This record gives sequence, C-alpha cells and structure tokens, in this order.
Amino acid sequence: MGWFKNLFGKGEGEPREPRSLNHPGALDVGDIIKMSFLDQTDLSNKRLEVQAVNSYDFGADPEISFTLKGESGELFFLTLCRDNGEEKLSFSKMMKRSQVIKLFDEHAFGQLFNEGADTHLERQSIPAGFEEWTASHYVEEEDCLKGYYYKGDYREQPFPRFEDESAGIEYYLLEDPDKAFAIEVEVYASGETEVSATLYLGLSAIEEMWPAQ
Repeated sequence: MGWFKNLFGKGEGEPREPRSLNHPGALDVGDIIKMSFLDQTDLSNKRLEVQAVNSYDFGADPEISFTLKGESGELFFLTLCRDNGEEKLSFSKMMKRSQVIKLFDEHAFGQLFNEGADTHLERQSIPAGFEEWTASHYVEEEDCLKGYYYKGDYREQPFPRFEDESAGIEYYLLEDPDKAFAIEVEVYASGETEVSATLYLGLSAIEEMWPAQ
C-alpha cells in the first residue's frame, strides 16, 4: 500500500510537515510573533500569541483580524493594510468610553457620526496606557463604511450566505496627517460601539514568527 500513500499523500496518523511562517498574513491560532524594539513599550521586544482569527466583509477581499495576547495578558488586534502600495501592519488596542472622552472632547467626537461630516479631532489629553499610541490631530478618512463582521477565518472559504451568521457594522476611520496613527470606530447594528487606537508599522516591526506546535 506504500505506493497508494505516495500518490495520494500521507496516511492517517502520519505527521504532517511543519508549517513555515514567512509573512504575517499567514498567521494562525497558536502562532507566536516577536516584536522588534518600538516606541510602544507594551509592544516593544514582546512576544504575542495569536488567540483568534476573525474576518470582515466590506465587499472586496476578506479583511482578516488577528487577536493577539501579550505577555501581560493585554489584547491587541492586527490587520494588514496598504499605504501608497506599501504593505503595513495595523496594530490596534481597544479603548473604554472613559478613555475616549479623555482623549477627545465628547461633543467633537460625536460629530463623527454626522453623515458626510469631514471631522477633525484634536487630542485634549492622553489616557494612561496610550502615551505612545495617539497623535495630536486626526482627520476623518472613512465615513460610515458599511460591512459585516464574522467570527472565524474566511481566508480560504466564502462568507456564509445568511446574515444571521454575521454582525452588521458601520466603520469610521480617522488618521493623523503623517499616516502613523489612527482611530477606528465600529458601530454594530445592536448599537454597541467599539473604539480602537491604532498605529501603522512596517512589516519589519515583527522580528520573528513561530508556528504553533
């Protein structure tokens, strides 16, 4: 039967060849990355483990979000984006409401949700833990982009046909003029609103990657 296995792959119970990781877009649950030295002390020279892989549908290719857990237990979210054709890492961490209204004037932040508004936001103070994660000024770049959020990895399979398997969202994006920092806002159909502080880094910010054992 050896010839049969050689033709059609390894038999049951035989070990698979180990995965190799050459690009962060191939990360999967259990994989570990090591960051280079960065200004952000909670990321700098730290190891992060992939806890989950989830997906967004904005009408084009799936946008994949990797949930990463740091050495201290803090959660970060990683997506890949492009800036003038250059691929970059987009690292985010969630903000509580109290942190958002410390960072921005509450009334000014609320203007973001006025349809078609070209919102500009000035930082008024810095919440603890976000010292290296924010900029002094932001400009709205994406206004009420509609899409869906799916739990799970849809890189290799189509999105489900039924909307009850997804969560509808409206997405807002503000960036600083240097395109180094961003504020991302997701408003769900349930009314829940999630706000994240985001920073953009080059691919070299990930120093090493190890696949799950």
